[in-house]
Amino acid sequence: MSYCINPHCPKPIDLANANNPICRNCGSQLLLQNRYRVIKQLGQGGFGNTFEIDDIGKTKVLKVLTENNPKAVELFQQEAKVLSQLNSVGIPKVEADGYFTVLPKNSSVPLHCLVMEKIAGVNLEQWMEFRNYQTISEKEALNWLKQIVEILALVHAQKYFHRDIKPQNIMLRPSGQLVLIDFGAVRQITTTILAGNSHTRIISQGYSPPEQQNGYSVQQSDFFALGRTFIFLFTGKEPQDKAIYDPLTNELHWRKYAVNISPTLADLIDNLIAPTANQRPENTRVILQRLQKIEKALNQPYIFGNTTNIQSKNSSLPTVSVSPGKPVQPAAKPSQKNRKTWKWLIGLGVGYFAIAALNQPNNKNIVKYDELTNIIVTAREDGDKLYKAEDLAKSRNVDSLLKAIKLAEAIKPDSYLYQKAQELISGFARKMLKLAQAQMKERNADRALEIARQIPPISELQAEVDDFMVLGEAQRSAFLGTVAGLETAIAQAQQIDASRDVYNEAQKLIARWQLEIEDVARLEKARILASQGTINDSIAAISEVQLIPSNIPRAREARQEIERWRVQVETIEDRPYLDRAEQIAVNEDIASLQKAITEASQIRYGRALYPAAQKKIRLWRAKISGDTKGKRTIKAIRKEGELKRALW
Repeated sequence: MSYCINPHCPKPIDLANANNPICRNCGSQLLLQNRYRVIKQLGQGGFGNTFEIDDIGKTKVLKVLTENNPKAVELFQQEAKVLSQLNSVGIPKVEADGYFTVLPKNSSVPLHCLVMEKIAGVNLEQWMEFRNYQTISEKEALNWLKQIVEILALVHAQKYFHRDIKPQNIMLRPSGQLVLIDFGAVRQITTTILAGNSHTRIISQGYSPPEQQNGYSVQQSDFFALGRTFIFLFTGKEPQDKAIYDPLTNELHWRKYAVNISPTLADLIDNLIAPTANQRPENTRVILQRLQKIEKALNQPYIFGNTTNIQSKNSSLPTVSVSPGKPVQPAAKPSQKNRKTWKWLIGLGVGYFAIAALNQPNNKNIVKYDELTNIIVTAREDGDKLYKAEDLAKSRNVDSLLKAIKLAEAIKPDSYLYQKAQELISGFARKMLKLAQAQMKERNADRALEIARQIPPISELQAEVDDFMVLGEAQRSAFLGTVAGLETAIAQAQQIDASRDVYNEAQKLIARWQLEIEDVARLEKARILASQGTINDSIAAISEVQLIPSNIPRAREARQEIERWRVQVETIEDRPYLDRAEQIAVNEDIASLQKAITEASQIRYGRALYPAAQKKIRLWRAKISGDTKGKRTIKAIRKEGELKRALW
């Protein structure tokens, strides 16, 4: 299908334009630059629209500026220039000739266009929404922070800064790679800015730093917005949420909601969102160095690692080395009794171990009782959480599995049951993947991909989830049942590398979709014919579809369409018979009813209106039968002047 981007086109979506170079409704170009064909509209904003386009077999995105004021045009051209200069997997790719203008028919105002790479995936705001605003882990946050800072390092090295970093402007590819988008607000460092002169204000509520709100921006302004973005990811709350924002001090009290991150990472985030630019990190190199130190610290052994020392703060006592051995495994199907036993064994096992350590006369290492008591209590509480998580996961629906994962993720690394919690999370995630696969088999692609996006990042499962997402996007395109959809699906599947586990399956689907294209084209052509609503057009549509072989995937769909159009033709042909019969029967006398029956009987057995005609015939015959037994209708009696007898 070809979509007309002329904002004044009376019918931009028109199936009859499928292969036309010129829109038949407004006369504007459909094949832009003699290579881009617009498939469908993806979004609409205050200054422009975005479309999905086909670029000689490759799916890309077209941004069209509909606001033609000089400042909007300047920002649009600036985005095109910057993106064409930057080359990174974390930035949408734009070719040197990606920017161009189009003049619609009978218009003096050009449309400014920008073609760029289509990023598969969702933005971080959508990602959080899909996960019911479940916060990210510290490990995931460090990975993402590093990715974005490395992207910013490239942008800043070219003497640009972004000025509009926020969750909506960061995309997550199925591979896990983040992509920074929307460079329309980007600004180049110039002598004017360095001299302190203000420039165009670009403000996103909650994410723009104070200096930017006052009309000034520097590279450190990007760090402020980045820090605010990660506060959203850590807490699930927007920066202006009253739960964390204090309007009296203009500060965010966010740390109490970010329970899964270390103080050192929280300190870095607070440094990024410092109120003045000179209090923030000097450059991206400083941030990357601090991230490296945080990662190194996180890799140190935790309490109840292989061998960990337990010692109370401010204690002068020596420490005792504690090794957990094998974690206690709960029963596969814990009953209420098993639940209590499980919790009791956890507490008792840790307790016995502590007593044994304390009662060794030659042991120089002594542990304080209150710390061991805390360990036992924590183990019992964590055991209860894991029992509830396993119980929730039995229902095998997405919401329950997400709740189960959240419970298991609440088990901290220093817990006796941390390793068990990680194993359960992995199992719950695999169950979610199976649910997504089942939905895809039912051709519910949107639901399948939605479930897959909510699967937490698990190292041993991530490649499988990524493969499912990539192939799932292709299947979703194929399920549209159009030539354009199949062509898009093939292009998407062809991007799957031969090293991926899903490569062979992708190749099989590509071969199948290539065979289907011709048959789908016939179906599309037939549907266009049948949509005209005439008998001849419907018969022509049936003839076209009958050319589709009966042993191919689209055969069932073809038979359904043929049946639908057959009913359409027969209804148009036979409706006059039934209408005339009903009109004749209005008088309700025997002669009229018999004539109506004769008329309706012309509708033959097996025709679409045959059941309706037979129902009318049975009704009219019943009336005739009743009248021949002396039960003439009141209407007939009155007509014969026998009103007195009728009343009697």
